[in-house]
Amino acid sequence: MNINLHHLELFYYVAEAEGISNAVKVIPYSIQQPAISQQVVSLEKHLGVKLFERRPFELTDAGRVLLAVMAPFMEKLATIEDELQDLQRQRLRIGCASLIADHYIPQLLPSLMEQHPNLMPVIKEIEGRSPYRELMSGELDVVISSEPIPRSKKLFYEPLISIPYVIVVKKDSELQETFTWSETCLDSMRWVALQEDSHSMQILRQEMKKYGCAPVYGALTNTMSTALKYIKMGLGAGFMIRPPAFLLKEHGLIALEGDRIAEADIGVAWTDTGALGELISVFNEKAKLLIKKRKKDFI
Repeated sequence: MNINLHHLELFYYVAEAEGISNAVKVIPYSIQQPAISQQVVSLEKHLGVKLFERRPFELTDAGRVLLAVMAPFMEKLATIEDELQDLQRQRLRIGCASLIADHYIPQLLPSLMEQHPNLMPVIKEIEGRSPYRELMSGELDVVISSEPIPRSKKLFYEPLISIPYVIVVKKDSELQETFTWSETCLDSMRWVALQEDSHSMQILRQEMKKYGCAPVYGALTNTMSTALKYIKMGLGAGFMIRPPAFLLKEHGLIALEGDRIAEADIGVAWTDTGALGELISVFNEKAKLLIKKRKKDFI
C-alpha cells in the first residue's frame, strides 16, 4: 500500500490543530483550506476509513490510531535537522565543579571555539561523586578537579595551579583571633562539610585526629558556593581550598591564613590522545593561560 506522505503530513496538522481551518494557521508553508480538505479526503478514500468527524471536530478510532503513528515521527522530524548538523560538530564533554563551570569555563570557551568553530562543548557539573569515574568509563572527555588522580595508565594529567586549604569563617567571627590547631579550640567547633567524603574532609579529619578530636558537622553540601552560604548563616566554619576572593567578599567571609597544613593541586585529566588529542591539548593551554590571568582570585 503506497500512502501519499504529504497527505499523512496534512492529516497530522489537522488532527493536532483539531480542524482544517485551524490547520491552515499552523502548517509551516502556504496552503489553502480547500486543498487540505481535498487531500485529506483522498487519504481517507485510499485507506478506506473516515479519519475524523468534521463538525464538531473529533477523531474517529481510525484517526486516533493513525495519529499515534504519525505524532512521534513528526515530532522527531522537527528536531532531526539540528541533530544531523550536531553530528558534524566536535563534542568536548567537560566535567568540573559548578564553581568552575559558572566562573571560569565561560571565559575559556570563546577563544577555544574561535580556533575550533565546530566545537560543541558539553559541560557537566560533577560534585558529590568521584570526578574520574565518568572519565574512565568514557562518559566525559576532560575533567578539571582538585581530587587526587587515581593511578592508571589510561589517565593523562596536566597540573594547573596549587591552592592552599584554608579555614573559612565569617568576618565578625571570634575565630579570627582565637583559632589554633589545638584540642581546646577544635573540640568546640562545628564545620560545614564540602562533600563529607572529599579529600579536603579527609585532611581535616586526619589533622583533628592529631589532637584527639573529630569534626562535628553543622551542615553538609556538595558545592563550594552553597557551603559559603551556610558558613555565612553561622552553621559552622569551612575547611576547603581557598575560595576565589570575589566569592569570599560576596558572602562577607574571610580565609584564615595561618599554618598551611596542605595544598590542593587543581589539574586537567583526560584519557583520549586520539581524535580529541589536539583539541584537548589546546584546551589545556587555554586553561593554563586563564589560570595565570585569574591567579589573583586565589591570593
